[in-house]
Amino acid sequence: MAATPVCAIAKNKDVASETVAACQSTTDLAALTDSLIQIGWTPNVPKELDDRAIRSYAATYLVNHLGFSDYADARIAATWELALKNARGARNLKIVDGSQKKDRWFVLKKTGSVLRIDSLEHETYGQISCVLAFKEEDSPVTFERLLGVSGQDPHTLPPVYHLRGQSAEHNGFKRILNGAILNKERISAVSETEIDVSSVYSTFTSKQSGNSE
Repeated sequence: MAATPVCAIAKNKDVASETVAACQSTTDLAALTDSLIQIGWTPNVPKELDDRAIRSYAATYLVNHLGFSDYADARIAATWELALKNARGARNLKIVDGSQKKDRWFVLKKTGSVLRIDSLEHETYGQISCVLAFKEEDSPVTFERLLGVSGQDPHTLPPVYHLRGQSAEHNGFKRILNGAILNKERISAVSETEIDVSSVYSTFTSKQSGNSE
């Protein structure tokens, strides 16, 4: 498969692309929250994440621990099980209000796709990081669609396909976007627990104070 730029996928007109665009549009958490609710996201707290959302969040660990190479089936299975264990631990996180650093969670109720936001607000600086995990219904692209009519067997291909990242600076804003497509068939075939997440995106947006949003 040819290297696919993350920006080419994230500019499509769908819930995932609109969410990525919202995450990169501002460092104001309140404004971003309003935009996400309009898109269809529901604010949540860690202790109320259901099993669908936990599996979604686990996929973000998987992407961080499996790079561009292929891996032995046992390594893939062990990494996925560890990701699930770590994701379940997120239910123990406490939301602390009143601090400069904030942690916010959102879900798409219909599918279980999940979004986590880390924001930092300072007098002279602001930044927001978003981590998004999309089920097949919400994902702008899937591994199967990437393969197209190539005839390649997904069971013989790496578990994660990392998209070519994007970084830009403009008008005092710095924006970074990364993404990965999960080979669900390969991961599910070698693991005891099926994976139902198609893609994971991460964004980072920062700005210096005095720059207009």
